[in-house]
Amino acid sequence: MDFVTICQKARQESGVAGEGPSSVVGQTGILAKIVNRVAQGWVEIQASQMYWKFLRSQLVNFPLVIGQRIYTMQTALPAGFGTQFIDKFDPENSYIYTTSTEDETKLRWFSYSDFRQRYRTFPSGRPTACAVGLDGTVVFNTTPDRAYVINLDFWETPELLANNADIPALPEQFHWVLVWKAVMMFAGSVMATDLFSYANVMYNPLYSKLCIDQLDEVPGQRKNYPLAGRGSGRPEFGR
Repeated sequence: MDFVTICQKARQESGVAGEGPSSVVGQTGILAKIVNRVAQGWVEIQASQMYWKFLRSQLVNFPLVIGQRIYTMQTALPAGFGTQFIDKFDPENSYIYTTSTEDETKLRWFSYSDFRQRYRTFPSGRPTACAVGLDGTVVFNTTPDRAYVINLDFWETPELLANNADIPALPEQFHWVLVWKAVMMFAGSVMATDLFSYANVMYNPLYSKLCIDQLDEVPGQRKNYPLAGRGSGRPEFGR
């Protein structure tokens, strides 16, 4: 289902009379509230877990620039990448090679504090380690002397729904989890306890199935990931 269809389902299940919304743009009153609850609910669902499969992506065959050790995400993301942004990198799936994957080696991630303590000078050479800087930049432990190529797995920041045709990234069989989340949020705002209870009963088992199907494995069972650009809105991947 697309965004506007999910909003229509949420209105129906909320018991709001009438039709629509015919569009997610320009609504007022109760229909605007429905649209906002769906959009907000989708962000909350995505933020409820750290590593969803449907938010996993890759930065593939990105060439480093000779002499450039620090990168912003905006310069790293290929053209046409769209509105997806990097939230955290997967330290178990980050690699670098020279001219082909035959000489590919793993990049080691450090926390920024450990990186600063370990690397105080930055000679030219092939990077072997990296970290996310305080300003959301990605920094390497050496200054590239060749146009090395990197492949990085990462998780995206929560997707935003804004247009009628926007379709949530999760598998379609779970789109109703957005509907029931929005109904719960709407019911809570109008003190409709019976409606809230009913929507909650419908939501919980579907959300549980979503978690079983779409929660990604924690690489190495690690508790911490290199976080990208927190605290400054959308992240930037260096300078």
